[in-house]
Amino acid sequence: MNLKKALPWLVLAAVVGFAGWKLHASHFDWVGFGRSLRTADLRLIALAAAAICCQNVFRAMRWAVFLRPMLRQAGMPRVAWWRLVGSQFIGFAGLSIFGRVGELIRPLLVARRTGLTFSSQVAVVAVERVFDLGAFGAIFAVNLLLAPELRGLPYLHKAGMTIAALTVGIGLFVVGVRVAGGAIAGAVKWLVGLVSKAAGEAVAAKVLSFRDGLNVIDSAADFGLATGLSFVLWATIAACYVLVLRAFPAPVHDMTVGDTIVLMGFSIAGSALPIPGGSGAWAAIVLAMTELFHIPAELAWGAGMIVWLVLNMSVVPGGLVYAKLEGVSLGQVVKVSETGE
Repeated sequence: MNLKKALPWLVLAAVVGFAGWKLHASHFDWVGFGRSLRTADLRLIALAAAAICCQNVFRAMRWAVFLRPMLRQAGMPRVAWWRLVGSQFIGFAGLSIFGRVGELIRPLLVARRTGLTFSSQVAVVAVERVFDLGAFGAIFAVNLLLAPELRGLPYLHKAGMTIAALTVGIGLFVVGVRVAGGAIAGAVKWLVGLVSKAAGEAVAAKVLSFRDGLNVIDSAADFGLATGLSFVLWATIAACYVLVLRAFPAPVHDMTVGDTIVLMGFSIAGSALPIPGGSGAWAAIVLAMTELFHIPAELAWGAGMIVWLVLNMSVVPGGLVYAKLEGVSLGQVVKVSETGE
């Protein structure tokens, strides 16, 4: 357990060490880096922060759609989407402060508010990711079609294939569990049971619980509404990137919307790294800007840092305000979410 908790910090130390070595070897211009930050347009950055806060509203609206079948089956009334906004802000604030363990805050808070099970809301998070990856994958593909000059960029084809594979893989897993959860649970129980019988039974129980919570879409209308909200949500996130990049001087200012969506892809890949605060996204953005678009390192690091701050930290004040208003202790709710109780 100690090694598990220390791993993200070890990865962060390794990334920081490598970045420091690269900066030293490339004779990084710290004066230019400071100038890039001082000359950034704060008004556009503030608008970008507002856009990120708005995407939590769209997430709340989509979550309310996912809840409809569960609430109907439980004989409960629908939950208004605005009652879920606070859970989104608090959850993402916890994710920014505590790292990956904070991912379970949102489902825990929604479960408490609605009276539904925690496992059913964890299932909602999984379905969320399917819709998120599907929406961004479609945006990425359309971007390549409308901006053919991007196809010549190194690694871009592989990045697109990776995003598509992740989308398909997660989708197949969710559909498989929904359709044949019992068979999958039995197979997992047998496979994991070869190592530990107790672990096999525990994992199988979680698969079955996950299957029971997957009743989040039961009509074409709800599917269409959730899909539409997913595209609006990701268009809002893309607007955030565009606003931050426009806040910096050329050549960052001159990057196209197509270039920006490519940066988003790298950011998503980088955020998957187990690094506290999602700072892997920052490193990935800098890598893409310097290696693919040949942006000077000083501008790339400055713009990448502001994108990371806006994406990950701008929600923290709102999350703390909502936590205060709703009487939620972030530290306590993180401990509870780890046990699922």
